[in-house]
Amino acid sequence: MFMFRGDFGCFLYTGDFRWECDDAASGNEARTTLLAAINDFPVDILYLDNTYCNPIYTFPSRQVAASLIADIILSHPSHDIVIGIDSLGKEELLLHISRILNIKIWVWPERIRTMHLLGFHDVFTTDTSLTRVRAVPRYSFSIQTLEGLNLMCPTIGIMPSGLPWLKRPFKGDGDLSGSLLTSTTCDNSSRKPAAQQQRGLLLQGAVHMFRDNMFSVNYSDHSCYEEIGEFIKLVKPKSMKGIVVSSSCYVEPLYYFGRVCGVSQPPELLRVRPETTRGREEFRSVRIRSYSAKNETTVSKKERWRKGDGHSSLKRNKKRRARIQVKCAKIAEVD
Repeated sequence: MFMFRGDFGCFLYTGDFRWECDDAASGNEARTTLLAAINDFPVDILYLDNTYCNPIYTFPSRQVAASLIADIILSHPSHDIVIGIDSLGKEELLLHISRILNIKIWVWPERIRTMHLLGFHDVFTTDTSLTRVRAVPRYSFSIQTLEGLNLMCPTIGIMPSGLPWLKRPFKGDGDLSGSLLTSTTCDNSSRKPAAQQQRGLLLQGAVHMFRDNMFSVNYSDHSCYEEIGEFIKLVKPKSMKGIVVSSSCYVEPLYYFGRVCGVSQPPELLRVRPETTRGREEFRSVRIRSYSAKNETTVSKKERWRKGDGHSSLKRNKKRRARIQVKCAKIAEVD
């Protein structure tokens, strides 16, 4: 994280972060380090990773989620495995899988260069003949891709993400989609996994199964809602701002945690109600109208009006309407 101190005050910028304190030793070290940094300099503004700043997001620690993914792979010994990842991140997950299964993991050429820069030289490969586990770009991970791979060899897909979601409507039965990126809950009651191990995984709540060959596991390098709350209560900033503005369910941190900062009235939530489409709940984007108890936009407008700007604007609007009326009259005369 980055901390800036000066005449302007004290700003703390978290960047993308996961506030995991399940392990006593590492959790105490993280708290001690953070409190030592802000002890003499209270944080004026916290710039927070608000990717999952919504109560609908709850998931286990990365260690637990990684173990669940390893269990899925072990329960499919005769299948090829495809894991959807981004161009950066999830390295710890892949290393965990490699250690547990004692195998190499295939990655695409650009990704292996990144792995080598990070110092991982013996874990990853670009030779598909050396492993049955492949990490592929997230954008190429889809139901259509899995269907094509299963024509050649039994294959399952795993999407590690804090979003157990689907996106575009799938051209088939309409109940699934092409990629796992927006909120949808699938009914698995009619789908019976072959192995007893799969039933146990589905009961965990962190593993979601789509058809018989696609899994979504709640693994994320971003803090979930509960972890965000713990972090904010520890920092106790005077104010805060979210650094993510394009999340699928975007909420400014002040909406839920404003009282920690002394905001007497939370910002107005413009839209938070989930919409139901064909039996699925889809959470739409959330926007905040104001970020503090004092609506600065309204105040500034009133101040401009007192100074005469509002009166001038009214005059300009009247003149504009007059010109429009004249033009309309001329057009009427020509007709």
